Amino acid sequence: MRKISLIIALLCCLTLCFSGLAANPMPLTSLGLNQLKQSESVPNTPATKQLAGNITPQATLQPENFTILKQDSGINLSQMNLTLTLSPTYGSAQTVKFTAPKPGWNLVGVLVMATDGWNASSKQLPGPLPFVVEIRDANLRLLYHFEDVQFPYFTDDSGIRMANIEVPAMAMNGTFFVSFYGYRSLGLATEQQNATGNSYYFDKKTGTIYQGVLPLSDNQTLPVNWIIRVAGL
Repeated sequence: MRKISLIIALLCCLTLCFSGLAANPMPLTSLGLNQLKQSESVPNTPATKQLAGNITPQATLQPENFTILKQDSGINLSQMNLTLTLSPTYGSAQTVKFTAPKPGWNLVGVLVMATDGWNASSKQLPGPLPFVVEIRDANLRLLYHFEDVQFPYFTDDSGIRMANIEVPAMAMNGTFFVSFYGYRSLGLATEQQNATGNSYYFDKKTGTIYQGVLPLSDNQTLPVNWIIRVAGL
């Protein structure tokens, strides 16, 4: 298991609750939440910490050298209008699109804010819950796969944690995607305002992405930001 290097304390003044999800079709695609469910997506999970493509060994980096890329609003987390959401199907992932700030920018970590629902007031510890983080290129080809259970990452007295998942240094160019599979058990922090248009659902079985939204009344949807960030230099 990898070491967690960043822990966020309980966010006061936030009302955190699990929400159902619905997907709004992106332009030029008709695939939505119902079709996600109908695809009966089941993850074809590669071996733990599987690498693909040109990946160099992890570099020894000093914290002051890191650049954090954010595709949420970027405001202080304590000021965000946050909720917790689950992936719509077992084989779908909450996914964020990033752009490398310069050619050959080295990705070295993925920051994910999530919870298994446990906190200090809980009477019983949760069981082990698997999760997966994947990195894909602009064409959604797999570059890196990481899997583990939630205990050292998302089980915390405060109820929620920002986990730093270290990855082997990967030189990124242009657009890439980071996906989080919580397998309908782990709630991902979700910003409900100031959507940037860079959050999606990814259906692993069909290899298709859909706009990241939450359902509202009258068949309306709300674009959101998943709290997934990346670190590199």
